[in-house]
Amino acid sequence: MKQFLLQMSGIPGSGKSTIARQVGTRYGAVVVDLDVIRSAALDGGVPVEESGPVAYPVMFALARNLLDQGFNVVIDSPCGYDEILVTGRAMADERGVAYKYVEADTDDLTLIDERLTSRAPLRSQRRGINLHAVDAGGADADGEQLFQAWLLRTKRPPDGYLRVDATKPIDVILAEVGTYLEL
Repeated sequence: MKQFLLQMSGIPGSGKSTIARQVGTRYGAVVVDLDVIRSAALDGGVPVEESGPVAYPVMFALARNLLDQGFNVVIDSPCGYDEILVTGRAMADERGVAYKYVEADTDDLTLIDERLTSRAPLRSQRRGINLHAVDAGGADADGEQLFQAWLLRTKRPPDGYLRVDATKPIDVILAEVGTYLEL
């Protein structure tokens, strides 16, 4: 298998981190998780509103460095901005590695809320559909509207990507991802 850069995408609670970690284990890839970086920035005193602008360049710098060392890399972040796709594809092209994109897709907000409320969240992660990350405040009444907007805002490549039904069992999803990575 050719060295790859895989961008995982999906809204919070969609299962993208679970899939990313499983792909990392199965294919010996290093997972670069935006939430880990954002949470570390928060731990270092960066205000919550600045943690995203600080975390993205760090995420991409780590990914570049790992690719340059010969590792397969999985970037775990929501893809809500065009520049995330542009940067990921350019990074892969510059290094001559395969560019892959997998979206964990579900609009089942009940399932998403169950996933969010049952995990041990990092500082930067939402705690539920209607519960902000710890540093971002308490609850919001329009969480469902926010998640619906995030579903519509997800950016994808024009072609050549995989969208997995994130309500399926993880072994089924991993088989789909494995087939896609082999292409």
